[in-house]
Amino acid sequence: HPQNTFTTNPERDLFVHDILAYDHTRGTLPACYVIVNFHPMPVGSMYRGYTSVSEQDNPAEAVSGFVRITISHLAASRRDFPEGVGAVRMRKGVDEACRRSIVEKGWGWEYHVTEDERDLWTIDGVIPPPFRGEVEKKWRGENQGSEWEGGREAE
Repeated sequence: HPQNTFTTNPERDLFVHDILAYDHTRGTLPACYVIVNFHPMPVGSMYRGYTSVSEQDNPAEAVSGFVRITISHLAASRRDFPEGVGAVRMRKGVDEACRRSIVEKGWGWEYHVTEDERDLWTIDGVIPPPFRGEVEKKWRGENQGSEWEGGREAE
């Protein structure tokens, strides 16, 4: 995102809250699964097509407040839902999460989601439990990972 966006903790906190509200209120994933990084881009280093997204570069042609979001989804994939449902649910959730912090400010925005393989993921050296399983429900309630049978590589 340009360095003139998400400049205060309250702005960042609101966006993170809206991201977590989507999954957490539906009772699906532990909030501790969600990591949000804000990477302000220096003036002149971000373009959308031929156009700088920085008003300071060329105010007449700039795209004010363009935000590019990259989501690496590890906990679940479209295969965990009936055909077509997972992608639609994800897009609706991301769109809603972006509404107050990006859309209502008139900023341009774009996102993409990658689905990475769960078997190459650990949290503090522990393999996360199966999606929607009892251990994941425990993690959700505690908002942190913990040891569980199957969470470490066999010796």
